[in-house]
Amino acid sequence: MSKQLPNAERLKNNFITYPNRWAIGLLSAWMLLNTLVLATTDLMEAKRVGRELAVWEPFCWELSSIVLIVLAVWPIARIDEKLKAKLPLLGVCAAHAALVIPFSVIHVTGMVWLRKLCYWLVGWEYKFGNVVYEFLYELRKDAMTYITILIVINCFQFIVRRLQGEASYVQESETSTKPIPDRLLVKKLGKEFLISVADIDWVEASGNYANLHVKNSVYPMRITMTKLERLLPEGVFSRVHRSAIVNINRVTHLQPLDSGDYTIYLASGAEVSLSRRYRDNFRATSATAAG
Repeated sequence: MSKQLPNAERLKNNFITYPNRWAIGLLSAWMLLNTLVLATTDLMEAKRVGRELAVWEPFCWELSSIVLIVLAVWPIARIDEKLKAKLPLLGVCAAHAALVIPFSVIHVTGMVWLRKLCYWLVGWEYKFGNVVYEFLYELRKDAMTYITILIVINCFQFIVRRLQGEASYVQESETSTKPIPDRLLVKKLGKEFLISVADIDWVEASGNYANLHVKNSVYPMRITMTKLERLLPEGVFSRVHRSAIVNINRVTHLQPLDSGDYTIYLASGAEVSLSRRYRDNFRATSATAAG
């Protein structure tokens, strides 16, 4: 009989396996809680000063803003990944500083139109006020919001990688810089253990990291995809996309797409895109593996 893991351990394993689901769940919970707190605060403040305010109005104000902020988290995370992969830290900071204004323009514009729609549905009219003044007012808050989003994204990614562990090639000795190509050393929460390179199902680019998918686990490795592609065994691993490498031995079948690309299905159930650019290389590697 297999030993059942403690609840805390199962929860941690679930978080490590499905970090994106947890991110969506936590964001949704924050959105609902934040809307409730801010909207009820607006109602309490209005009552204190004797201002008449319909109950639905503050919920409209807060939701119209928070929904757009939550929707911006994923694009900002993707942009941050791409910037960190291409630019030094100073360049990343400068790029994000420049993105604050378009972020605020999109946020304020979308927020105002959502409010106008809500007010129109109840037969009222929403007035934004002086456009320049109100935009500058919102821009100040949006700058802090953008910074907060970046901090939360990077903290979340740090926690995930800390729990997942970080992989690196095993050196022949403490004084050697030559890696042993068939084994990886994973450091995870103060512990170290080895995994076989042959057990890697596929590799996914993630900013400055390459995420190694091994069975039900994901191990980040601080390395470029180009360098990792050179280190992985030839005839076993094939680059199939700018952001993906697959283990040929894990491929079950391919599904052609109208665009000329393919979807690769792996034994683990994962689906990986095969770009036309890498199609011939994939076929050659597959033929080598079959032979």
